[in-house]
Amino acid sequence: MTYTRKQIADALDYAVLKPTATPRDIVRAARKVRDEGIRSICVAPANVGIARLYADDVTAVIGFPHGNTMPAVKLLEATLAVGHGALELDVVINYGQFLAGKPHLVKEELTLLVNCFKPMPIAIKAILETCYYTSQQIHDACKLCVDCGVDFVKTSTGFGDGGATVPAVMVMLEAVKGSGVEVKASGGVKTYADAARYLDLGCTRLGAGRFEELLP
Repeated sequence: MTYTRKQIADALDYAVLKPTATPRDIVRAARKVRDEGIRSICVAPANVGIARLYADDVTAVIGFPHGNTMPAVKLLEATLAVGHGALELDVVINYGQFLAGKPHLVKEELTLLVNCFKPMPIAIKAILETCYYTSQQIHDACKLCVDCGVDFVKTSTGFGDGGATVPAVMVMLEAVKGSGVEVKASGGVKTYADAARYLDLGCTRLGAGRFEELLP
């Protein structure tokens, strides 16, 4: 189908995550999010306070980009981000441990975060980094995330070896079907065709560091 400017804006988490991003960059992006009606701005925890001055909905990335910080550190990082005004948390799961056959460690950290923040409520998106998984691992990781009570599963950080792909997203959508958990496609979403493709499949959120390029 054809998507309008508003439909794409409503689905977009506008990412400003490069380590070279300055406070001026954050302010400029947050104003764009406010003025264009974009769903949220996605920033590092240290930039949440700045972004919140200009944008109503701020997403903070947690354990970014590799996911291998300790659960207590992720919890502290998330707590500080929420304290500065973040309403959504994009949490990189410890995919190294998951791929090593230790999914219980991922379950422990996600359950910790969900139990802490869901009553507020704060939306929690679990970032898998699917470029490193087999299809079966994508499916299993999504099922684990559903069991933990997250709101979204997300393909990628944008800092791995690959971003969202149609095959990965199709597996994710099938894995979460009927659970109420939604899917966010992120990484490599650069054009209107990319955005439309993932929305057509059933994704309800997109992650990208651009907006005008995603418009029809």
